[in-house]
Formats: sequence, structure tokens, C-alpha cells
Amino acid sequence: GFNLHLNQIDLTDIYRTFHPIAAEYAFFSPTHETFSMINHMLGHKTNLNRFLKIEISSIFSDHNGIKLEKNQ
Repeated sequence: GFNLHLNQIDLTDIYRTFHPIAAEYAFFSPTHETFSMINHMLGHKTNLNRFLKIEISSIFSDHNGIKLEKNQ
């Protein structure tokens, strides 16, 4: 599937790399009453040391963004 393809080209979901067991999601569907991770920030595995932190930023709606901070 999709994750296998990402792995083959050395890409990774940066959020899941930094937070492998976090139960945070970027989208809530009130119709289906489900949470989903519809935002993904992909990066090359060799560049992970360039990132300081990544977090979901709550904006008080059904869709939250992802904030990525880089090392200077």
C-alpha cells in the first residue's frame, strides 16, 4: 500500500515518526463522529534531524493544521 511505497522511496510521515503512539487527529467528522489524520507532512528519512518538533495546532474547528519547526 501507500506506506510500503513511501518506505521504498525513503519518505516518512514526520508526525508519526515524532509521535508514534499519539492519539491526536487533525480532522473530526461530525456526520460520522470519527477522527482521522487527513494531513500528512512527508519528509525524507535522512532529513529528520533537521526538524525540532511537529505538533497538531488546534484552531477550534473540525480541521486542525500541523505545525513543523525546523532547526536553524
